[in-house]
Amino acid sequence: MSKNSITLDVDFTIMENNMRIIKENPVEDEFNRLLATIDPVPAKIVKPRPGFCVKTFTKPDNKKVFVNICLTEAIPSPRDITNDELMQILSSEDPSSYRVPMSIGEGRTVPDKSGAPATVYDVAINPEFFKKIEKDDLFQTFFLTVVFEGLQDKYQFEIEMHKFTVLKNRKSIGTLQSHRIQVRDVKHCEETVKPLIEEISEKPSRKVTEVPTIKKEIVYRLRREPPTGQIEYLLAEFKIPSSVELKDLNLEVGEDRLVLDSKGMYDQVDFFLPCSVDHDIIDATLNRNNDMLFVKMPIIH
Repeated sequence: MSKNSITLDVDFTIMENNMRIIKENPVEDEFNRLLATIDPVPAKIVKPRPGFCVKTFTKPDNKKVFVNICLTEAIPSPRDITNDELMQILSSEDPSSYRVPMSIGEGRTVPDKSGAPATVYDVAINPEFFKKIEKDDLFQTFFLTVVFEGLQDKYQFEIEMHKFTVLKNRKSIGTLQSHRIQVRDVKHCEETVKPLIEEISEKPSRKVTEVPTIKKEIVYRLRREPPTGQIEYLLAEFKIPSSVELKDLNLEVGEDRLVLDSKGMYDQVDFFLPCSVDHDIIDATLNRNNDMLFVKMPIIH
């Protein structure tokens, strides 16, 4: 899931009667029954094999970063295009129309050849596309730019975009990690509007109904607005415990997925959205009168 981090604004003016979560709503029940008919996206765990390793650096602190480009047939290959077509796409008004399916893994610390600690990330792609970037400098530069931008977006740090080296004698650094890959056919990946880089969920869930109050879990629900007719936006509502401060919350919304983290204080909320949303114009408001977080997500029609 490509996703954006959202800055939460505190609003003390919303009245309590506008914040109440309604537990019984016939329209909402019908909406949830409709959602229940949607099959969850299946996933499988795969162990990719080495491809090549890229060394780069963060800025401004100049810390060493390694990116293992690894291979698995579980990820589809993007459509095959020529160099001229790629140049035309990159110079067009919508360069994101060419998408590269990939899986970005979590960072980990390993020692480099001198014994100094370095951060390593695994990025898995289709082997056929790997052959293309391995022999074509233009596609390789384009691909690595996409990878670096994805790492920056996910982990909120800056990379020296033009200061990288493909290692000649190492295909990977450290032990490659397993990836959880959603099973989607190539046609679906090409025709459905998705983020440039789709992130892999550790514990994917399509649960959108109210969650019972259990220790360490944040209670939440998802509803549509308006209740009838064409959907204009989805509204996610979260009950945020008073012990959780604004600075502890990290909200990330992608086109079809929402993740809310509280720095380990409570279990991470992570679920897929039933509709595609415009993650560039998400509106998130934390109301401390009732300890409620509202996330308004406009629908992409």
